[in-house]
Amino acid sequence: MARLLFGFETVLARALIAGALALALPTLPARAGNLDQGLDRLAEILGAAHHLRDICGANEGALWRNKMIDMLEAAHADAAARERLIEHFNNAYYRYRSLYPTCTGQAAAEANALFEEGRKLSARLAGSDVSASMF
Repeated sequence: MARLLFGFETVLARALIAGALALALPTLPARAGNLDQGLDRLAEILGAAHHLRDICGANEGALWRNKMIDMLEAAHADAAARERLIEHFNNAYYRYRSLYPTCTGQAAAEANALFEEGRKLSARLAGSDVSASMF
């Protein structure tokens, strides 16, 4: 089984997503133009991370599902938007579960790429040019 982001790397990965979400969420209502697409993609990234981290032995339990719940609350999404975001999370979770039933080097590489995409997307939504070194 390939291993994915343990020790310092696990802390860094968590900080990237948590920090990026924390930067983006307080300013999201002011950025309605790209907000829906950005939130949809963040929901997909969180859904994929929820599966990939689990199969690669990160032992994080519901961490990424809980991050999705935090995002829903912070975005103050109406019922329709909330349902759409949950659908994006679930679809990504099941898509990645189908693509990667077990942890492989490719699954671990995909998780790392998703973390980087999530960091960049969150920074863009927040109107920030935050570098990973700040996390």
